[in-house]
Amino acid sequence: MKKITPILLLVVTLGSGYYFLLPNFIDSGLEQAISSYSETEPGFDPEPSIVMLPDITVGAPAKYTLAELAQWERPEGPLTVGIQVGHWQNSSMPEELRNLERNTGAAWGGMTESEVVLVISELVQERLISAGIVAELLPATVPPGYVADVFLSIHADGNANQSINGFKFAAPRRDYAGTSEALVALLYETYAAATGLRVDSSITRRMTSYYAFNWPRYEHAIHPFTPAVIVETGFLTSAVDRAIIVDLPDRAAKGIADAVIEFLTTETIERQPLPTSFTAVPQLPLSGEVVCAPLRAERLASADRYDCLPSLIDANGIAYLLASYTSSTLSIGSTFTAQGTYMPVQNLGAYFWFPYQVNGLIVDPEVPMVDSWFLR
Repeated sequence: MKKITPILLLVVTLGSGYYFLLPNFIDSGLEQAISSYSETEPGFDPEPSIVMLPDITVGAPAKYTLAELAQWERPEGPLTVGIQVGHWQNSSMPEELRNLERNTGAAWGGMTESEVVLVISELVQERLISAGIVAELLPATVPPGYVADVFLSIHADGNANQSINGFKFAAPRRDYAGTSEALVALLYETYAAATGLRVDSSITRRMTSYYAFNWPRYEHAIHPFTPAVIVETGFLTSAVDRAIIVDLPDRAAKGIADAVIEFLTTETIERQPLPTSFTAVPQLPLSGEVVCAPLRAERLASADRYDCLPSLIDANGIAYLLASYTSSTLSIGSTFTAQGTYMPVQNLGAYFWFPYQVNGLIVDPEVPMVDSWFLR
């Protein structure tokens, strides 16, 4: 395996997403195919279309500052894995996740998703403990700022089209641990070998923006440097997948545990110290050329959907979004001196959907700010 040396650039965004509740629809009588359950269930945030800019408050709702993250070190102690059982004990969620209480996950023939994946999760836990790894089961509510060497969120998918089957894994869309994708790669190898199931390639942004990953938006989420993967073990609605995840759950557990053990014990994956790189707070006022805010790489294919938003490029080539202005109030190509308040983007709310490749926002308190224009 190629040695992985992660480079961390904290970039976080704004706002609040919308949730859609899909009823427990899965049963053999349904014939019309619809999207898989994980593509629509609450907690897998869709991209917001209308977003309100939160108050400029450092560390809210995130609990961290740049200095804390720059100096962070893994706590001393044994290797630890947190295993979140999808939808388990979700009847008393905290206020910020209250809408998830309605979401019991996929279902089939009287079986619920949480019942099925609880069995698999317990078997994973047993295998990890046998390997000398501390492993704990977690409910739908993640402890605030949860720190572990691995965080797994174990689920089962569903679809009214019973011919759809397969497993899939996804890391956080912005992997600050720097090693989550390496664990995903291992999981694909070991899970396929253990189960013989096919891969379902339908990874969506809703999986990679799973609420337990979203530490800037939610208090009850993992720590930024906790490697994490959401595990879709198979389709509860597929007879092929049920033959493994329901009838032979230890095979699914083996596929998961083998990857975690290899991930935690191999020397080819570099985990610590985390090579963090943070942009220093700019000295304001700051002068430079006004350009259209550059888009993140994953947004370039849909560049025509985004407005040209004024950003300032400083002498070092670093871009700062000028949040108080639009292209109609500040000319692109002009020279401008920005003043006001600097807001690092990792201190904003729902960072998964922020489309621009900037290192922060500069807000001029003397200029009224339109509060949803750059997240459309």
